[in-house]
Amino acid sequence: MPLWKPLVVDRIGITFVIPDEDLYNHIYGQLFTFKEEQGTYLPSGKIVIRKNPHCTRLDYYPAYSHKKAGRRKIADLTVGSCSKPGKGVTHKYFTLTLYPSQFQVGEFEHFKSNFDLLFNPLSYLQMHESGTVNYLELAADSLSQKHHSFLPYRKGCKNSSIYFDSKTGQLGTTYIGSRTSNFRFRIYDKRKHLIETGKTPDPNWKTHTRIEAVMRRLGITPAELCQLDNPFTKLQIVDVITTQGASEDKDWQSFIENSMQIGIPKALPSNAYQRKKFRALLDETQCQWWNPNFIWLGLPDALGVIAP
Repeated sequence: MPLWKPLVVDRIGITFVIPDEDLYNHIYGQLFTFKEEQGTYLPSGKIVIRKNPHCTRLDYYPAYSHKKAGRRKIADLTVGSCSKPGKGVTHKYFTLTLYPSQFQVGEFEHFKSNFDLLFNPLSYLQMHESGTVNYLELAADSLSQKHHSFLPYRKGCKNSSIYFDSKTGQLGTTYIGSRTSNFRFRIYDKRKHLIETGKTPDPNWKTHTRIEAVMRRLGITPAELCQLDNPFTKLQIVDVITTQGASEDKDWQSFIENSMQIGIPKALPSNAYQRKKFRALLDETQCQWWNPNFIWLGLPDALGVIAP
């Protein structure tokens, strides 16, 4: 029986266009006020300011230690400006990025209180209702299906890759879609990731595979995410062993072996006849455990974590 953890918003970026110079200067200055008065606003955590020529970012850690595993960032705030191509117009913006899967009890409420106090007249409610979602990661965690025991793909997508660690000879994260695409899937062994970053995985689950839908430039507000179409319905999944047994054809067997190294989209042959034949075989061997509609039932609770 397939086992799933509830859907989570792993990361969300919200951008607010700053309408005038005074508000821009106020928000920019308050980043440094936040840092200078950290003892008042975040006595147990840490504020880190990072500057580059085009923007300034504040990282907000409710928990921080010298060891990387002890640093837990739940938000970052970026103030910057850029020129619109061909128009000579300077675009000033404020971006709030949240990491809801890192929230612990009471931390987000405390952050919102600090945010509203420091950046008034701009409030978190205003960001939620008027800001634009420029980046979103939604994560579904399988507790029963091992990474690389299945092959994911998306119809119409021609780009895929699988990370290969030359030192260990092991395969890592699977990517469906290009790095610059507005829509991409990312699949990896979450349990292994936790161990590698010095964190403790849940001892009750030996299998923990994360399937992420990564979206950019959505053009809607956080308040409108409840109307978002289910991106997971675009992901199709076949079992490696079942698919290998679908045909004894040598070209098919070679295709599956290649798919295990670079992903189905990139491995699909350029020959139109073979491509059509292989797609038909893939359609016949879809995994029954993959149920994106069931996963999507968790969206209201996932969005509730970042509600004003």
